[in-house]
Parts: sequence; C-alpha cells; structure tokens
Amino acid sequence: MSGPAVKAGYAAASTDGGHSGPMDDLSWALTKDRTVNWDLLQNFATRSLADQVYVGKTITEQFYGKPPHHSYWNGCSMGGRQGYMMAQKYPDLLDGIMASAPSLSMTYLAMGDYWPQIVMQESRTWVSNCEFKWFAKKTMEACDMLDGVRDNVITDPEECTFDPQRLVGEKIQCDGKEVKITTAMADVVQKIFEGPKTPYGGRLWFGLPHGTDVQSLANISIAEDLRSANPFGISSAWLKYLVLKDPKFNLSKIDYGTYAALWTQANQEYDWILNADNADLTVFRKAGGKLLSWHGINDQLIPYTNTLQYRNRVEKEMGGPAKVNEFYRLFLAPGVAHCGGGTGPMPTDALDKLVEWVEHGEAPETLDARTVDHKGELWSREICVWPKKMKYMGFGDAKRASSWSCEGGEELEGEHVDKGPDFLGGLKDRLLGLGMGLKIN
Repeated sequence: MSGPAVKAGYAAASTDGGHSGPMDDLSWALTKDRTVNWDLLQNFATRSLADQVYVGKTITEQFYGKPPHHSYWNGCSMGGRQGYMMAQKYPDLLDGIMASAPSLSMTYLAMGDYWPQIVMQESRTWVSNCEFKWFAKKTMEACDMLDGVRDNVITDPEECTFDPQRLVGEKIQCDGKEVKITTAMADVVQKIFEGPKTPYGGRLWFGLPHGTDVQSLANISIAEDLRSANPFGISSAWLKYLVLKDPKFNLSKIDYGTYAALWTQANQEYDWILNADNADLTVFRKAGGKLLSWHGINDQLIPYTNTLQYRNRVEKEMGGPAKVNEFYRLFLAPGVAHCGGGTGPMPTDALDKLVEWVEHGEAPETLDARTVDHKGELWSREICVWPKKMKYMGFGDAKRASSWSCEGGEELEGEHVDKGPDFLGGLKDRLLGLGMGLKIN
C-alpha cells in the first residue's frame, strides 16, 4: 500500500500489527501452555493501529518541519476492518478513512468461511472445483440477462432465484471423466450459498451471492480418485489455535452440532476485542471525519451483506440515511471479488473521491470503475452510492458507463443475522493490509 501512496505525493506508513508471518499462521496467538496470548492479540486487534498513526505523524512532522494538514487511511480486507476500527476506537486521529471489503466481525467470518467444508464433510459429498464451476456457469446462464446485458455479471444477485436442484441428472465432463449430477451435489451447492445455519435451521451468518466463486472456501484435494478437505487456511487456523486451542486437532471431527457450539464459543471469547461492529460513530462524525467504503458484491471471502447490515445499523443508531451520508458513504460493486478481480468493473478512484470530500466538501455520488474482459475490451461503470443501484438504460453501448444510470434510493434492510459480522479474510496474494497516508503539501 505504501508504494502507490508515496508515488502520489503522500508520506505513507503501514504496519503488520506485530506479526510478519503468513496470514494463516496463528501460532503466535497461543502461549506455550496453550492459553491465549491476549497482549499480542490486543496489539493485532487495535493497539498497533493507533501506534502506527502516532508514530507516522511524529516522524512526518520531524522530517518536514510541520505537521500533515490531512491524514488518511486506505485499506482493504483486514485493512478495511482496521479502518472501521479507527473510526470507532480512535475517531479523532484521521480526517478520512477509505475502508474496502472490511472484515468487520472477524469472529463470525472466521467461522463462516469454514462452512463449505462442514457441509461437504457432513454430506460425505466432496464437490470438485470443476463441478462447482459448472454449477456457476449454469447459474450465470440463467441470471446474467436479468439486468438486460450479457456480461458475466449478476448486477443484483437478490433477483437471481436459480435452484441447483434443476440440474440433477445432467451429465458433464469433469476431472477426466463423466460425472452425473446428484441430489447430494446440488444440496451441497445450495447449502453453501445459503450460508451457515444451526442444526435446527437458524441463520448464523450470511451466504454467498449467486455469481460468486466458491473455490477459495470449498476447495478439496483429489488424489487417486479419493477426495478430502482442503480448507481455507485462515479459517482452519482460527478454529485450531483460537477456538479449540489445539493446533493438532482433527477438524474432520466437527459435525453440525459441534460447529454451532464452537460458533457461540468463539463469539463469546473474542467479540469484544476483534470485531469492529460498533454502530455508534458519533465522536467520529463530530470530529469531522469522513468514511468511504466500497465492497465487491461477489466477494468470495467476506460477504458484502455484512457491510450492508452494518451500514443499516449505523443509520438506525444515528438518525437515518440522509444524516449518515453526511459522513459515511457505501458503494457496492457488482461482479467484483475480494478487494478486486472478478468479472465486474472495480472502483479506480475511491481514494481521490475521499480526498475531494474531506478537503473540498464534495461528497461522492459515484465511483469510477473499470475492468478488461477476456477479449481485452474495456468495460466502465459508475458505481452508485448506496442505496441506489446501477441500471442499464436499454440503449447505447453496455460497455460504457454512459449507458447506465443510478436508480432507486429507498433504504433497504438487506439480510439480517443476529449481529453484524466479518473476519480477517483475504487470500494471501490479495490481502492489501492497511495503510495510512499523510498529506504535507
């Protein structure tokens, strides 16, 4: 994060939160007697964030001989969570916060990301990446044109009601042989997209929107026709080190009932220290801070619906959407995966829009977004400020932002679970971490 910021004229700083190893290495979280190392966890969760800002501002002032006139945060995934944490716990340290795809409630997200493995394990049905891709292809064929444009993007996944059971009995070529789609395979796909539930059907966490790639979370190993779990490293490490406190625990022993019990345990133990879901941003607003957040609708690791739920909770806490829009704006990017990638146009100017808002009072109504398709053709959009949604006007080149408009505006509640959630999240090669920018000139 620091390189582009420096190139753009910022004095920049970043932090690893006290841990320089891989994101899925949580061995530091346990002491030798297998108790939680609360000091290191506190460093990771919050303390390192404020320290970074204090140290960064001090060094900047010493070097330039004057303090920065504005200070910004720019982070995605874990860095997004940290940006929200800054607004909640250190509300007067920054002028503007750009927090993308935030892992707001880590305790929920860490458990939720393991759900696909539980589903396949309990059903004794291990669906391969090839088979998942075929289900995804059929879903896209059914729902791509709901917005009037064939572009491999389901603009509003809530409108897609595709049922994987319709595919039972079809035959496909996968993994070097003919595969017949079974009811059990369709059940696995359906349960994964519906999201974690208790053994009695109660919702624990958000599911995945149609059009989202599940390979990261529903990955398996195939060796000589034998299929086995190959879980997302962060979620399995979370269970072993922080929840079970046993690095050698065999996760295949976890059934639906145990999973629900561990879910409750994890939230009771770590909600207070890790989750950035306090909806009261009064002090941040009074300090003049501005929070700009965008989230890819097809984020495969952190459900955008959690960010949407948090935004709705802030509105209820702080006087409704109009009042909240004065200091906090959310943008949802259809087709975009975790912190970028996917098939949809990705925001390209979010930080610039935040600076304009903070320094010139120009609140953003849209974010410019672009992507290049498999043919090398450029697609552009203007991502609408929530709750407005993009709509193709029915004429003009669908590849151009000028052929789309922002419509709606009614405040929508979105999905709801008992409490706002999210986690660490982020494939290691996509994790942007966190960053702070200080403007001097």
